[in-house]
This record gives sequence, C-alpha cells and structure tokens, in this order.
Amino acid sequence: MGDEYEYGVVKGSLKLNRGRVTKKSTKKPKKSKKKTSTKQQVHEQQPPDEPMPTKTAAEQKHAAMLQRRKMEQIEKLAEKSYRDQVKDFNDRLEQAPEQHDMPRVGG
Repeated sequence: MGDEYEYGVVKGSLKLNRGRVTKKSTKKPKKSKKKTSTKQQVHEQQPPDEPMPTKTAAEQKHAAMLQRRKMEQIEKLAEKSYRDQVKDFNDRLEQAPEQHDMPRVGG
C-alpha cells in the first residue's frame, strides 16, 4: 500500500519560482503584403499634392477666430508702454473710493 503513493507524490520542500521556465515561442510566418485594400488603392490614386483636410469648416473658422483675437490682444498691448499702463492703473486707483484704497505702484 505504501508503494502506490510513492510514485504520485513528490517529496521535498516546495520550490516557488526559483528558476522560471521560459518557453520559446514559435514565430508565425509573415503574410505577404501584395494584396492592397480598397482604401489604399483609393489613397494611391489621389495626387499627393492635395493635402487631406484634417479639420472641418467649423474648426477652421474657430481657429481663424482665435488667431484674430490673439493678434488683436497683441496689438492692444503693444499700443501702450509699461509706463503708460502703470500711469493708467494709478489713475484708476485714485478715482476709486477709499474703501478700495490700494497703495500706488511705482514705475
């Protein structure tokens, strides 16, 4: 009766991940790229000089509006020098009521 269990049981301590067994993966043969899909055929037929539109008309209009606003802000800031900006700020502070009194900015 003792002989039955000796063959099915491994005696000794557990061996936990001491030496990882790595299996070699078999490489799959690469498929040939001779067949082209219909999308690639259509893309090849178009002349390469024409850029593909990446933005919709609304997105292009929005980008143009942002660019125009940015240029307007730059022009507005370029009109006055720093000294003029400080002078205008101090003038506004002088006209404000005393409860909002802030010290003047030197410039």
